[in-house]
Amino acid sequence: MKDKKHSELQSGLIFFCCFIAMLIWGLTLNQLHKSKNFLLHNLKREQNNIIGILTENMFQALEQKRPIELLAQKWFSDHQQKSLNDITNFINGERTFNRVVLYRLSGETFYQSSPRKLPPENKEHIKQHINEMAINHKAMILNCQIDSMKTSWQMPILFPLKQGKNIQGAMLLELDIGYILNLFRDIDIGKKGNITIFNKQCKKLIRFENGGLIIESSLSEKPTVAYMQNVSGSKILQFPGQEEYCFSYKHVRNYPFIITVSQELKEFFLSFYQNTKQQIWSLSILTCFCFIGLWLLCKMINKKQQYLIELKASNAKNNELIVQLEQKHQTAVNEASFDPLTGLYNRRLFISLAKKSLALGKRNSFVYAILFIDLDRFKSINDTLGHLIGDLLLKAVAERLVDCTRKSDIVARFGGDEFVVMLANLETEQNIPPIAEKIITVVSEPFKNIDGHLVTTSPSIGISIFPSDGEDIESLLENADAAMYNSKRSGRGLYSFFDTSLNTVSIQDLGLEQRMPSAIANNEFILHYQPIIRLTDFRVVGLEALIRWQHPDYHLVYPSDFIKTAEDTDLITTLDNWVLEAACQQIVKWRSAGLKVVPVAVNVSPVLLKSKKYPDLFFETLSRNQLLPENITIEVTRTAFIEGKNNVIENLEIFLSKGVRISLDNFGNGNGNGISNLNRISSLPIRTLKIDRRFIQKIRNNFNDNSIILSTIVLAKKLNLTVVATGIETHEQLVNLKVAGCDQVQGYFFSRPVPERQIREFLISPLRSIPA
Repeated sequence: MKDKKHSELQSGLIFFCCFIAMLIWGLTLNQLHKSKNFLLHNLKREQNNIIGILTENMFQALEQKRPIELLAQKWFSDHQQKSLNDITNFINGERTFNRVVLYRLSGETFYQSSPRKLPPENKEHIKQHINEMAINHKAMILNCQIDSMKTSWQMPILFPLKQGKNIQGAMLLELDIGYILNLFRDIDIGKKGNITIFNKQCKKLIRFENGGLIIESSLSEKPTVAYMQNVSGSKILQFPGQEEYCFSYKHVRNYPFIITVSQELKEFFLSFYQNTKQQIWSLSILTCFCFIGLWLLCKMINKKQQYLIELKASNAKNNELIVQLEQKHQTAVNEASFDPLTGLYNRRLFISLAKKSLALGKRNSFVYAILFIDLDRFKSINDTLGHLIGDLLLKAVAERLVDCTRKSDIVARFGGDEFVVMLANLETEQNIPPIAEKIITVVSEPFKNIDGHLVTTSPSIGISIFPSDGEDIESLLENADAAMYNSKRSGRGLYSFFDTSLNTVSIQDLGLEQRMPSAIANNEFILHYQPIIRLTDFRVVGLEALIRWQHPDYHLVYPSDFIKTAEDTDLITTLDNWVLEAACQQIVKWRSAGLKVVPVAVNVSPVLLKSKKYPDLFFETLSRNQLLPENITIEVTRTAFIEGKNNVIENLEIFLSKGVRISLDNFGNGNGNGISNLNRISSLPIRTLKIDRRFIQKIRNNFNDNSIILSTIVLAKKLNLTVVATGIETHEQLVNLKVAGCDQVQGYFFSRPVPERQIREFLISPLRSIPA
């Protein structure tokens, strides 16, 4: 009985031990399987992170071809050598591409950044590739032997050059493989792992292994083709005669490249297998000694705990990598606090630093000042010489501003041509003018080599002082801005301290500037008209259209109060186009009412006159209103011929050739007596000369001025110019001008500019009697 019980107990113990062993084995193997899957999942995620970073970096590197492509397309448009020179300048500072070659559709080379003699057979290959690319409109990766390359460290890529939807030629860029190698540096892929770059046809181009870089592998098989059809993915692969690999890939956006990362699973799981082997050995001992299973079980649990610690350590390492990436992101955010063009502080960081300085200023007795700086004529320089010259000028001005200030001062660029300087820790307010004068002197000195150009500008400076002009940075900036506009109105190249009287003007200017776009849309602008009288018979022979603003707050606003704002905010072209359209529509209404219409003169800004598109817009407006060219007269000022003179003259000649009359307004308004300027005017497409009212006002006061006007009229008539005197206010002026031979007059003597309902009288009764 005891033996039976012993046997039963033994069997029970054996069964119990086997059950415990099977249970332990089952749980352990299941946990190992989960751990292996978890590691594999982490491997795939890590590979996807790596490949995502690599494809984005390569995309950003390849995007550097955009400026070259735009310059090449520009050459096809204008065939100017400057476009090719710009490509050379760009490629000299570019690290991504070693060489640029531009081809026509025939395969002929018309530009290469560095010369290289081509064998005839390679030229035929290029032509064949261009023809193929003209069919599929996609970039091609060429064989490294194309273009007689002596080194395999460049990867030639052929891109189509399009003009609209048509291909005009091709651009060959040699990608620096050494640059690509830098992208792969410091990436741990194991001893047997590799990073490979494929083309769209899944041909291997570059393979990076632990031993180095392999270019254009000779392996002909393509075992991964079936797995790279999607944008990205991961797969466990086993190549013939090799171990299993974890394989991940991703296509580079918009470019014919695929980047893959593969790592041998055996190598990756080496540490895992060693741990697993150790656990199995421990479990074997536990199985043999199940009667002391508790102790062995504790040992196994300890080992499992150790393994979990290792997993946590691995996760901690991944988290550390994430933290590093976040730190780099934060660094990028911090870099956004600086102006990318000049390297100065931007508005956000300036305000933050200035607030801290002002907080210190409230606790000490030092003086703080804000200098708001705006460059004079910068817009003209930018429009005339181009944005590249404008950017280089801004960088040069920034350097001079830094040289003019101390390390304790804060220099920032707020955007455009606006700079702001905070002068900190000054002993007295008397220290401010020498600094402002130094800035004006230094910045006003000519910039002798801005990309080969001699450029001159000057700063207009507005100054506000803490705390007398404001106790917070926003108030100080606003007041310094108002003082700056006062400097510009006073003659530019000057500095002005803030005065409370400037607030009204600045607030009104700001209101006009902010409301002007909506005012155009809401038809708040109207036209007034002033008659032009012919002196031979005192008949109305023309009208001048003058714009007015019916402002809801300021009532009728005259051009002198808002034209400058329109010019500064680029709304002047919109206003000029509105004036032309409104004048044309009014002529149509008069004609429909049965009135005999006369030419209406409209003022055109120099900005529009420089535009090559303006003649088409002008005649399209006339055609839409069914008017003839002689119905509209264009009035220009001498400032139109200062910058962009060739474009202005070319446009005016187009107008004259089609019957539009051109008047030069405000003649004599400037230095000199005006007579010497007639020599320059003789070469301009001008048919009418309007003498400025400042000359006319002097007729009765100074006999010499009478002789100057007489000489001007005589010389103008020798040039076959019609002479119009403006600003006629007295009978004496009228008599002197008629005797001098002036053709036409315009001024308050006959009528001030009036609304349309009042000017109708002059159209109904064009013959005017001379007021007593």
